[in-house]
Amino acid sequence: MGFGFGQRRGGQLPAELTSFVGRVDELARVRAAFAYARLVTLVGPGGVGKSRTALRAAAGLGERFPDGVWLAELSALRDPELIPATLAAVLELPEQSGMAPLDAVVAHLQGRRLLIVLDTCEHLVDACAMLSDILLREAADVCVLATSRQPLDVPGEHCCPVSPLAPDDAVELFAQRAAAVVPGFRVSDANRERLVALVRRLDCIPLALELAAVRLRAVSIEELVARLDDRFHVLTGGRRTALLRHQTLRTAIDWSHELCTSDEQLLWARLSVFAGSFELTAAEQVCGDEALPVGDVLAPLIGLVDKSVVQRLGEDGNRYRLLDTLREYGAERLAAVEGDGGAALRARHFAHHRDLGRRFEEGFLGAGQPELHRAVRAEMAGLRAALEYAYGTEGREREGLRLAARLWPHWRASGTLSEGAYWIEKGLELVPEDCSERAWGLLATGAFGVWTADLATAVERMALARECAERAGDEEVAQFAEAYAHGLAALCGDESGLVKLADVRRRMAESDNRLGLVVMSYEAGLLRAVLGDTEGALELCAQGLDLLEGSGERQVYGSTLLVQGLVRWLAGEWEAGVSSMCRGMEAAGEVDEILVAAMCCHGLAWAAAREGRWVRAAWLFGYAENARRLGGDPIGMLPSLLERQEVVRASVREALGGKQFDRWHAVGARLSGGQVLEAVRGDADVPGREVGRGVGGDVLTRREREVAVLVAQGLSNREIAERLVISKRTADAHVEHILAKLGVGSRTEIAGAAEVEVG
Repeated sequence: MGFGFGQRRGGQLPAELTSFVGRVDELARVRAAFAYARLVTLVGPGGVGKSRTALRAAAGLGERFPDGVWLAELSALRDPELIPATLAAVLELPEQSGMAPLDAVVAHLQGRRLLIVLDTCEHLVDACAMLSDILLREAADVCVLATSRQPLDVPGEHCCPVSPLAPDDAVELFAQRAAAVVPGFRVSDANRERLVALVRRLDCIPLALELAAVRLRAVSIEELVARLDDRFHVLTGGRRTALLRHQTLRTAIDWSHELCTSDEQLLWARLSVFAGSFELTAAEQVCGDEALPVGDVLAPLIGLVDKSVVQRLGEDGNRYRLLDTLREYGAERLAAVEGDGGAALRARHFAHHRDLGRRFEEGFLGAGQPELHRAVRAEMAGLRAALEYAYGTEGREREGLRLAARLWPHWRASGTLSEGAYWIEKGLELVPEDCSERAWGLLATGAFGVWTADLATAVERMALARECAERAGDEEVAQFAEAYAHGLAALCGDESGLVKLADVRRRMAESDNRLGLVVMSYEAGLLRAVLGDTEGALELCAQGLDLLEGSGERQVYGSTLLVQGLVRWLAGEWEAGVSSMCRGMEAAGEVDEILVAAMCCHGLAWAAAREGRWVRAAWLFGYAENARRLGGDPIGMLPSLLERQEVVRASVREALGGKQFDRWHAVGARLSGGQVLEAVRGDADVPGREVGRGVGGDVLTRREREVAVLVAQGLSNREIAERLVISKRTADAHVEHILAKLGVGSRTEIAGAAEVEVG
């Protein structure tokens, strides 16, 4: 349980599933380059190991970046307009439609020291170049490490070529991969010469070596070398000149392809339709037909895994993916193996993801909701490809718009409202006629306006949605839009709005519009509270919770508990209010609902301030306001809550003093949702506190705490270096990181900030 975009502060690089070999010089060059450049691009051909090298380099650079290393994998992304939104999600930003994703990213990064890894940029090189240029100009302490088959050509870029492995490293890589295929395989005097000949024939290209190693299951090393030598002998007309490296890799892939069975070859081509990773069931549903029955897909999939064409992913290995180079190869083969050029395959791919959207909508109010959210998150690359297919295929536009609109709760939960709005708006342009799909799209974008305090958009879209739904005969959307419209009218001073809203809720109950009824319970409850009707607000919340009790639904349940908690607290029921907000955070955490978590933290900060727990209030404000400043939230549209927010915030700042308030506010702004939830569960005054460690359990590493203790004792950096047997340069860097992490300006403040023992 926890907020998926915030499990760990400082990003989360993927674990290395196979051993890393060589690249000592390249890693050293990357580390050295960041001493004078802020954009470093690893450049090289496909299959040469750019991504692995970048990830290993990034892992070794962590100490330079106190705010973490963040990986944006771009290989599955096809639309350059979505790069800022993708990076916002990677950075765990609850980005909202009230602010463009790029602006939100820049605002978040200003004042932070972190490294962004942009992996696989070549197919989006112009957009990646623009993004990198903006980040370098607008966020002075941010660095970028990119991988691409060509330079980004941005001012200040430093390119590090990634060449094939050195011969000795190539032999070592092949031997390690071979040992995984043939237990006990090792380099010996008897086979060393043949191995050297093999790796040279393959130009020491890592992907080519890995593909070749798999063949040892069927042939000996002697036969492997002989067969490969024969192939290259034919391709070069008998001359012993080397092929160009891209031809070498292509030849190695060709060879692997020819050694596949016909079913494996067919499945390889068909799997290229998946933009990202996929599960076995997806492969069966999309790739299975008369030529390759659904029940027969597993066997060739296992064969492709065994041949290192397909990778298994995840701790339980239940997801798969093609490497980019091998997916490109499969896509080239697709037209040749499919009589219709792959049209039926792409239609099945779309149908699979359309059905996921349908299951998400139909199961939204049930116990499977958290799992459905996780499924949508895992399939986001595929959903994007499905939407692109639908919008680019005549007759599919309505289905695409419906898919994008069905995901409206997920766009909010994951903090990606701008991407949701992008896909829905694209569909609305393509579907101008009145229909249920258009009505749902208008309703969703209107709800986005409500959640981001964009009152003008909310009012306009709800009116359009209601009119469209009535003409199309969609009563559910019409009721939803009418309810929102009356609520917005009441917020703007129309006293009849609440009465009309109550009438819509009555009609929702009569027509069994359960989703509308439970959503309007907390939305109308919050509205009544703002307008002074505390009793009515609590009654609506209680009705909503009763309707959801025992269902297992978490997202609406968490939202309702949030509103109930705020209303109770404002009514003076302080203990009950805090209890409801804590329960709301727990429920939100199960579906990674960022907006609800931020709103709960506002209320919990008010409660902490009332108890005189000023530090707790400051970091809770820091977490919550970091979300609000990136695009707004409902508080911005509710004057009474906004006024209370400002009053309480001012009291906390006065109690702590400006410097300490800013320091703890910054600590909260850097916390992930998971860390905040953990601190709330423990009723902690300081997030991440452990006995005897103060802030260090969360902010400082073990070595940094050792350095902080010695700084507090008055030792100079040189004396610290001698005491800990490290270089003075390393000691200097540790002290610099400590100052930045604790938000203090001088060495004399470290002792108090880190709460270290100096005796």
